[in-house]
Amino acid sequence: MTKDINCEILIIGSGAGGSTAAKYLTDKGRDVVLIEEGNRFDKDNVLNSFSDVLKKAWRQGGIIPVISKSKFGFGEGKCLGGGTFINGGLMWTTPDIILDKWNKELNTTIFKKENISLNFDEVTKNLGTENLKNNINIESSDSIKLKEIGEKNKIYVAKVPKSINSDNTNKLTLGSVRKNKNSVIDKFILDSEVKGLRVITNCNAKKILTQNNLISHIEATLNNEKIYISAKKFILACGATQTPMLIKKSFGNNYLNSGLEVHLNLRIGVKFNYEINVDKELMFSRQIQEYLDDGVLIMPTSFNKSSFFASLNKLNNEDLLQIENSLNSYASFIIQLQSENHINLNNINNNIVLSYNLSSKDLIKLKKYFTKFCEFLFDTGALEMILPFNKNYILTKNMNLKDYFDQNVYQSNLEMVSVHGMSSAKMGNNKSNKTIFDIEGKSFDFKNLYSVDSSILPSSTIESPQGTIMSLSNLITKNINYN
Repeated sequence: MTKDINCEILIIGSGAGGSTAAKYLTDKGRDVVLIEEGNRFDKDNVLNSFSDVLKKAWRQGGIIPVISKSKFGFGEGKCLGGGTFINGGLMWTTPDIILDKWNKELNTTIFKKENISLNFDEVTKNLGTENLKNNINIESSDSIKLKEIGEKNKIYVAKVPKSINSDNTNKLTLGSVRKNKNSVIDKFILDSEVKGLRVITNCNAKKILTQNNLISHIEATLNNEKIYISAKKFILACGATQTPMLIKKSFGNNYLNSGLEVHLNLRIGVKFNYEINVDKELMFSRQIQEYLDDGVLIMPTSFNKSSFFASLNKLNNEDLLQIENSLNSYASFIIQLQSENHINLNNINNNIVLSYNLSSKDLIKLKKYFTKFCEFLFDTGALEMILPFNKNYILTKNMNLKDYFDQNVYQSNLEMVSVHGMSSAKMGNNKSNKTIFDIEGKSFDFKNLYSVDSSILPSSTIESPQGTIMSLSNLITKNINYN
């Protein structure tokens, strides 16, 4: 048995883009339905267990495997709030180098800094995080370490803008769960529900249905029961993998053939010559941005015993016991690289299959920045490092860094993850099988179909993309003609 739901505007997906659009439209008095494939988690029922968060709030139990010569996994949220529920709450404005690139390549002024900044200011005000960088009072030891590296080597280390409450510790699970930050669930979704937004969770969009060059319905399942949702306007906000997958399922694989642009994250475990105790401190507040123009960022990462040991499955029991006995001396850092190559996103029998090949240019960059950063760390008190390698993963101070990384940085020896997927259905000036939305987020083929999530970004952002996604969603949603 099937049933119908009718509304003026249907938003599919509740992450950064979908929640922003929902708030703007509900504030304007529009009749909006927001559907989300995953569950809703109440604020008093936050998932603090490492395994619980992976199982319940992440797609495919935490990591979607990527077919690659490297060990490579891609992660994304699957719950109300999407990636904003599970991430660290970083809210960067879009780097100038990226905005300039977009304006130049698309021959537009839409992405002028003042235009994006205006919308960024609006969404951060709604989120209650207007003065993000000014909230840093007490800093964690790993952040102070980066500040020391910056001062000693005369490199730029930026303050990190976070929507994190000042009294929270670093005991986070793969980012900051909802109670630790100013959440879009509370500030955008729940606030909008009071004003009339209809939110339907456990509702999975299966197919887009058309009639007379318009989208007429979405076929979906709600708790495994088939339903149809009709609307005047449809806004896709399913995310970097699910928006293109829904499009492929609806219009065929050849309709869209763009790749997924990603940031590669490579994690370094560092043992210092004193107890650093980062698991008892605040979330990190510093990031090395000296190399942003080269697509590289370096930062601490959330540290707790469960998540740290999950990254050490290659070690034997004796090594793990030694680490456990001196855990207070360890911290974790990330080298984040804007990948030159895309992840291929394949629809095989309505299942997502990801594949990737690391470029030679990226390998050269990794050797360079592994060498540089490890040199900085040893110079400021590091004794030993655990590198994201399958073989020869222990690095000590007496080793020749250049020779070590020349020998060990090769594709099949790397362990990587990515949680920032972008540009998989990107906007452009002309329709092609890579650009199916225009530079205002509107479908070239269907005048009542829009997209506001990370999939339409013209390229990756180098920085964490949440602020960019929300700013662009706000801009697109304001410019939709609702007549």
